[in-house]
Amino acid sequence: MARIWRLPHAAGETASRLFGLVPSRLRLIIFGALLVIPTTILVSRLPVSIVPAYKAGDVAQQDVVIPIDLQHVRPPSAIQTDGSDHRQHILLRSGEVVTDELVPLVDLVRRHQLAERSPKRILFLLAIVAFIFFALYRAAQTSQSSRLEPERTFWVAATAVMIQVALVRIGLFSAAVLSTRSELVWLGDALTFQFAIPFAASALVLSLLVGSQMGLIVGLIGAVLTGVISPFGIETGGFALASSITAVYGVQKYCSRNAIGRAAIAICLVNFVVGLSIVLMNGSLAWREILSVAIAAAIGALLTAATASFGTPVYESAFGILTDIKLLELSNADHPLLRRLAIETPGTNHHSFVVGALAEAAAKQIGANPLLARVGCLYHDIGKLAAPRMYIENQQNGPNPHDNVSPKDSVRVITGHVRKGIQLAHEANLPQQITDFIPQHHGTRVLAYFFHKAKAQAEARGETVRLEDFRYPGPKPQSPEAVILMMSDGSEAAVRSLEEPTLDNITAIVRKIADAIVSDGQLDECNITFREITLIRESLINTLVGMYHHRISYPGFNPPNETKAREDVNQAQEPEPVGVGSSRSDQSDLRSHVRR
Repeated sequence: MARIWRLPHAAGETASRLFGLVPSRLRLIIFGALLVIPTTILVSRLPVSIVPAYKAGDVAQQDVVIPIDLQHVRPPSAIQTDGSDHRQHILLRSGEVVTDELVPLVDLVRRHQLAERSPKRILFLLAIVAFIFFALYRAAQTSQSSRLEPERTFWVAATAVMIQVALVRIGLFSAAVLSTRSELVWLGDALTFQFAIPFAASALVLSLLVGSQMGLIVGLIGAVLTGVISPFGIETGGFALASSITAVYGVQKYCSRNAIGRAAIAICLVNFVVGLSIVLMNGSLAWREILSVAIAAAIGALLTAATASFGTPVYESAFGILTDIKLLELSNADHPLLRRLAIETPGTNHHSFVVGALAEAAAKQIGANPLLARVGCLYHDIGKLAAPRMYIENQQNGPNPHDNVSPKDSVRVITGHVRKGIQLAHEANLPQQITDFIPQHHGTRVLAYFFHKAKAQAEARGETVRLEDFRYPGPKPQSPEAVILMMSDGSEAAVRSLEEPTLDNITAIVRKIADAIVSDGQLDECNITFREITLIRESLINTLVGMYHHRISYPGFNPPNETKAREDVNQAQEPEPVGVGSSRSDQSDLRSHVRR
C-alpha cells in the first residue's frame, strides 16, 4: 500500500525532470501544440468507426447505435415517448439483416458520423481551442498566484483543461452506454447519467494549488468545452459551470486533508439542485427522477473528490507547488532535520521557533503567507548543524572558538552555514521555496562584529581590510516572506543581547536594524513597499515587547545573589536610559551578529 501511495509523487517528480530539460520558448510551442491537438480531438467527438453503407438484405457487421444528437430518429421497436427520452437506441444489432425500412435510418446515422469527421469542422474547433489556450496563457501571465510564476501557472491550468475534457469525454461515452442497459433503465436516461461525471475536478485542483482566480477560469473553460462536447449542449454546460463554481468557492484554503471532503459535500448539494432543475425543465418530476438525480449527484461529487485527491499530489510534485498542507507537514517537529536541530543545536532551534513566531505575526500584517514565513524560519539555520559550537547560542556559556581564530576564518565558518544549509535542504528534498530562505535571509549583509574586529587588528598593523570580504554571499531577499525573515532574525538576535530589554530599547534597536537593512540595499530585489516595511517593523516591536515582558519576583524563590542584586537596585538611584547611540547598544548590536 505504501508503494501505491507513492506512485503519484514518483510520477510527478519524473514529469518535472523531463519538463525542465526543454528550453522555455521551445517548450511553450511544442507542449502547447501537444495540448491543443488532443484537446481538439476530444472536443470534436470524432466517431471511432463509420457505419458501412448498407443495402437491404445485408447483414450488419456491428451494432448501429443512434446518437443522442438524432433524438428525432427512432427504430421501429423503440417505445414512443413525449420527446424527453434522452437515451441512445440500438437501431441494428450485429448479425441482423438490414430491411428496407432501416436503410434510410442507417444512412442518416452514417451521414451524421461523416459530418462529425468533416475537416472544416475539425479545423474550426482547432482554431477555437488554440484561441482558448492563448487566452488561458494571457490569464496566467496576470494571475495573482503567490505560489507559482506565470509560466508554470499556465502549464498547470492547460494540462488540467485537457485532462478535464478527457474525463468529460469518457463520462459522456459511459453515460451513453449505460443508458442502453435494460437493467439500469430505472436510474434514468443518458442526461441523468451525465450528472455523475466529475465536471468540477480540474477547477477544484486549480483552486487548491494555484488559487480561486485560476480555478474559476479553468472551470469556465471546462464548462464551455463541455457544452460543445455534450449532445445536450447548454444543459450539460450549465450543470458543469455550477459544479465548478461550487468547487472553487467551496474550498478556500487547503489547510487540511478534509478540505476536499467539505468541497465534495457542497458540490453534491449543488449538483442535486441543478440536476433537478434540468430534469424538471425537460419534463415532469417524479420520485424516481428525484432518486436518480440524487444518486448521480452523489457519485459525481465522490468522483470529483477522488480525482482531486489523486491529482493534487501529482501536480504538487510535478510543478513544485507548495501547498498549505505541505507546509504543515514540514512544520512537524518530528521532521528529521528539525529533530536534529533540536538535539544537536538547541539554541539555534529555540531561536528558529522564536523567529518563526515573529515572522508569522508580521506576515499577517502585510498580507503575506504567514505559514510559509513560519516554516521558512524553522529551516533557515539548518546549516549550523555542521558546526554547532561556532555559534554563540549553542555554546552554553562555554569557551568561544572565535577567540582563537582570525576574523576571516570566523567569517568563512559563519558564512559556510549557508552553503551547508542549502546542501542539507537538497538532501532532504525540501521545496525550493523553503531552500531559498537559507541564503536570502542574510542577503549580502556585513558581519559587522568580525569586520570591526579585523579592522581594529589591521589598523594596529597599519593595514586595511575590504568590506566585501565580510559579506554574506547572497542573494538578496526575493519575496516579502524572505524580507520578514531577515528583519525578524536580526531583531531577535539583537534584542536577546540587550541587557535591559525595555520598550524604548527594543524599539530603538529594531528600528536601527530595519534602517540598516534598507540603507544597505538589501531590499532592492524584492517587491515590497515602505508602508509594508513599517508594518513589519512595528509588528516585530509589539511581539518582542510581549515576549520580554516583566514579571513580579517570587519571594523565597530567587537565588541569593539575585535577591541581593534586586535590593541594591531598589536602593540605588534610577539609572539613565540606554540610548541608541550609546556604547552599550552598539556593543550589543555587534554581539548579535555572532548569533546570526
